[in-house]
Amino acid sequence: MAGEDQIILDALKDGRFRLAIHAAQRMRQRSITKADIRTCGRTARSCDYQPERGTYRVEGEDLDGEPLIAICGLEDGVVVVTVF
Repeated sequence: MAGEDQIILDALKDGRFRLAIHAAQRMRQRSITKADIRTCGRTARSCDYQPERGTYRVEGEDLDGEPLIAICGLEDGVVVVTVF
């Protein structure tokens, strides 16, 4: 992975991301933590650009080894749009 996808992954791994309001709501509903998102960045199997949405779909795992998907955008840094 190179370019913008690597920027996304590096930011997730390092915790250098902001949460959209929607993402924060979904995190509360789904018991997902920022540490889970960082782990998703570290364990990412893919980081695919979604041109129809202008976002990146990162597929990895949470702290418990369960699948986690983070949808991210690049807007003055990395923004997590939603997680599931």
